Amino acid sequence: MTTEKDIIGDTLRNFYAVFGMPDEGPSEEFDVTALISAGHVPERELQLLDSALDNQELRTDFTKCHGILESLATRLTTEELLQELSELSPIQDCEFDQLHNGVQWFSLAASLDQRHNGLPVTPFDNDVELSLPEKIQMAVAGSLVFRLYIALCYMREGVLYNMISQGAHDCKPCCSQVKKLLNSDYIRHLRNALSHSSFSSCIVGLVFRDEDYTIVATSGFLEWLCTWLMLIQLQSLAAVANDVDK
Repeated sequence: MTTEKDIIGDTLRNFYAVFGMPDEGPSEEFDVTALISAGHVPERELQLLDSALDNQELRTDFTKCHGILESLATRLTTEELLQELSELSPIQDCEFDQLHNGVQWFSLAASLDQRHNGLPVTPFDNDVELSLPEKIQMAVAGSLVFRLYIALCYMREGVLYNMISQGAHDCKPCCSQVKKLLNSDYIRHLRNALSHSSFSSCIVGLVFRDEDYTIVATSGFLEWLCTWLMLIQLQSLAAVANDVDK
């Protein structure tokens, strides 16, 4: 008796091992192909994952971005960024409003990803019977897209980036790392794809296309990225709020 190879599961496990987060994706004991037929996963999506794994430039850019995020993770759980930004020149009221609006909209976008018993909740659950992939695309991917757009596009061209750049110019270490993250090749391609609405959902999360450069990102990694982007925003807002209150 021969055992069928778990082609879909192996492809997913190989991809998550490189581009995913710890414990993200199916375990070795889980036979994905036996659970869902190959017809339910378009061949082009599996080819997309294989292409990403074969793309050395993407792997290098991802590794660099991941490394910057790991170095920022410790810093952003302290008040280091808050203290650095508090030492900068005060901003104008209109700049404070722009930053405050961005933080509010980012928080609203995060609230769209609601769960019940581990499953995504959508506004249409009582009216329309949606499949699990449709719910994930609507709640999980939708929330991530909104948050990433606000953080990397709307917030990128304004007071937040100006503050970070000023801090980096003054050789403040945390500001320098944040600027390094925002200017990294991986984030730059992500931002360009968001700006041109060149993205779509896929089996692992989201696909971002910036001309001939394609990023396939897992939901887990994007959620992790959004966590640190949120902390950057909140500490920036707290720093300028102190100036406004004075």
